[in-house]
Amino acid sequence: MQGSLHTLFVRMVLCMGDPCFVLDARGKVAAWNDAMTELTGIPGQDMLGKSDREYALPLHGDRAPLLVDYALRPELLHGAPVSDILTEGPVLSRKESFPKIRGNRTFRTRATILTGPGGEVLGALQSFHEITGPETDREALPAMEEKYRTFFRNSADFLFIHDLSGNMIETNIASKMHTGYTSEEISHKNLKDLMPEQYRPLFDRYRKKIIRRGGGEGIISIQTKDGRERVIEYRNTLIRDSLGNPLYVQGSGRDITDRIKSGIALKVSEEKYRNILDSIEEVYFEVDLAGNFTFFNQALSKNLKYSSEELMGMNYRKYVDEENARKIFDAFHRVFMTGKPTKAFDWEIRDKNGGRLFVEASVSLLRNSRQTPIGFRGIVRDITLRKEADRERDRYEMRLSQAQKMEAIGALASGIAHDFNNMLSAIMGYTELARNGLPSGSPAERSLDQVVKAGMRARDLVAQLLSIGRNYRLDREAMKVDTILKEAVNLLRATIPSSIEIRADLHPDAGLVYADPTEIHQLIMNLCTNAYQAMEDRGGLIRVSLKPISLRKEEMNGKIHPPLQEGEYLAITVADTGCGMDEDTIRHIFDPFFTTKERGKGTGLGLATVSRITADLIGGISVESRLHEGSTFTLYLPRYPGKAKRPEH
Repeated sequence: MQGSLHTLFVRMVLCMGDPCFVLDARGKVAAWNDAMTELTGIPGQDMLGKSDREYALPLHGDRAPLLVDYALRPELLHGAPVSDILTEGPVLSRKESFPKIRGNRTFRTRATILTGPGGEVLGALQSFHEITGPETDREALPAMEEKYRTFFRNSADFLFIHDLSGNMIETNIASKMHTGYTSEEISHKNLKDLMPEQYRPLFDRYRKKIIRRGGGEGIISIQTKDGRERVIEYRNTLIRDSLGNPLYVQGSGRDITDRIKSGIALKVSEEKYRNILDSIEEVYFEVDLAGNFTFFNQALSKNLKYSSEELMGMNYRKYVDEENARKIFDAFHRVFMTGKPTKAFDWEIRDKNGGRLFVEASVSLLRNSRQTPIGFRGIVRDITLRKEADRERDRYEMRLSQAQKMEAIGALASGIAHDFNNMLSAIMGYTELARNGLPSGSPAERSLDQVVKAGMRARDLVAQLLSIGRNYRLDREAMKVDTILKEAVNLLRATIPSSIEIRADLHPDAGLVYADPTEIHQLIMNLCTNAYQAMEDRGGLIRVSLKPISLRKEEMNGKIHPPLQEGEYLAITVADTGCGMDEDTIRHIFDPFFTTKERGKGTGLGLATVSRITADLIGGISVESRLHEGSTFTLYLPRYPGKAKRPEH
């Protein structure tokens, strides 16, 4: 059995690379390979089962005998000898051309019978090998057979044939694996003998699967002679006879034990690498050339508040605005074009909940084994706290600069205010005496009236200079603000132009503040004066409101200066519909002597006084304004929890 099947295998291998077909013992087509279909143009399914030499029609155009007919029916040779047929052992061969095959093509055809274990004829096979050089002579067949034997011995994979019970028929496994068995020992073994004991019950499932599917592929374990286990990746095919009955299994295998071990080692290495990356606070990331995440550590999920599943494949544009997306793209593009890493460029991102983060990144180019760029990788650090500290430092520096300006102005004001006030008192006094001595309605009286008005404006200026220099006496107490605001609003209504309307919305139970009434009066008068001067040309509306408010940290959002603690406050708001201000003007409005008014219409001390008094009362100011849309000033003064009376301290 073993010898005949071995001969069958060698003869079939001789025909595998060329067009070939098989007849069963009754002369019907049992197999028609793809190369045969390509040669004749007839699909195999159309030819299977054909008999009565119909298989010769695509070649000769008639039912003339083919070489396979002579092999299957040797008596044909005796009845009508053909001189060009060569007999090479069990193989018949000849050189021939076929009228129905396009082109001037010549083939060396071979045919042989197929026999079973008992020598019974199972069918016959014919192959076609196109001759492109000199004619193959009789010595070519042994050389060809040796070629395939050499291939069998020297194949990188091992080849095998076993029957349906698992008995080895032929294999070169001994020369391809360190099994510890000789070729002779393996040739007498059953496949189950080579499997570890715990896997042997699976052989029946393996055999049924092959019979059901006609072959397959998978992984099987082989135990060496010294007890070591090797993992084999195999592919096999079930060989059937012309009637479709399974004969044996042939296939190939490859030892993948080392590859699996390498894969396990790589996985362990990757786990170690992952653990190291997950233990650091900085974000490590890898993205493809389009900016989609391909790898990252857990710090990225923690910072952006997305799950790992959500982040995988996410593009960086998902969590940045357009300006920062452009900044990231420019950095990636620069790294891609130069191949050099970029360091310490920062951008602003938003987490899943909309929270703002400032980060600093270093980015380099990611390449594959062929040094082709495939993406980018980098380290990202959260610098939000540092940014906030820098902003806080800038605010303190600005406040220090403001305080230094006010101190310098106060020193100047203290030096001249008293002397100027004495001279002003004399001017005002003599002007009043001169005016009283004139007839009512005289031109001189009207002129002196203007002198008096100018003197009153000068007096107000002196008062402001003295307040800046802190050369004045404070008399602070717990007091209700709404009363003073009503008095100030009534006074303003009598003095501002009729083209400007003023409305008040004062909460009667807003609460108390600890202040000097003069301070509150100065605050509202300066803010309202600033408001109506912004509307002198075209008129408008001033709204004054007072209400209690509870400030929380998230509500302030950096809009109140100086920053305040959380707590209860009184909010005094003065809003106008005037000309408004741009951002640059807003940055300087509280600077002493800064003014946008014409010469003679403002000193630039009004809002500086408001800023100074508010800071003294431990309060804050917010300003909202746009050009041509008006301005809104809101003062936040700490709400006093006691009663309206002078405290002990």
